[in-house]
Amino acid sequence: MGLRMADRWGWVLLCLFNLTAVATAAEALEYRVDYRGVFSAGSEMPIADLRLDEQRSADGHGLTRARIEASSFAYPLVEGLFPIRYRLRSWSRTDDGGLVGFETYESMRKKRHRLYLRDDSVNGVRRFDLLEGDGQQELHRLEAGVGPLPARTGKDPVDRLGLLQRVRGKALAENASYRFEVTNGRELLIYEVRVVAAQTLNISGTELPAWKLRFDGLERERHGELEAAHRPVYVWLSRTAGHVPLRVESRHPIGRFRVELKQGPAMEQVARADP
Repeated sequence: MGLRMADRWGWVLLCLFNLTAVATAAEALEYRVDYRGVFSAGSEMPIADLRLDEQRSADGHGLTRARIEASSFAYPLVEGLFPIRYRLRSWSRTDDGGLVGFETYESMRKKRHRLYLRDDSVNGVRRFDLLEGDGQQELHRLEAGVGPLPARTGKDPVDRLGLLQRVRGKALAENASYRFEVTNGRELLIYEVRVVAAQTLNISGTELPAWKLRFDGLERERHGELEAAHRPVYVWLSRTAGHVPLRVESRHPIGRFRVELKQGPAMEQVARADP
């Protein structure tokens, strides 16, 4: 079983999130999404801009909200052929990072808008279709920072916006590996993450010390075997404090997608810091 195209696109974007070491409600990180493949005649083509931010409760309790948004508005060719509007918001407990709920919105070939609240079901969440009017009250409570806090069970899955944050909190080292249970709203996936190598990444002429990581998503088939849910996603995190996401790459039958940090204060901060 493979993920549908929107999910494959989403996974490229979703490996950038929860930038607590750098982003605040007043300062977001900016990325550009590039594509190279059959629809660009093998050339590198910018297709979207991506923005990330986070908002934490002032007292260290309550909810933390992370948000990621992508748009092709600035790229007329993409707007005319395959306009992209993609947003995810994730709410977690500020004290321990436990998942509370997440919202997904996409408007590409189809429009979808859904809310997922953490529960004890097999998939780990309960789904609401916001386009049908379901879940509006629950969404408003989350936006106000007073959403329902699920009980601590000791075995909480993370959503896709929480996966990398768990990795970023690790003391990364070459060949280190980790395993996580991740909900995408429809099913629970297993993610195996491995630190492939220490590298120096060159972005827009700036050299940045980075860890290269490989993310493998696995889904369970009817007989219980695990098989790949999508092709591996590669993520470069800074080797500086906070492990800032610098680049994400994913290959698809139609080509390669790359998300890369734009030049700005965040890149300058990484470049100046000691690894």
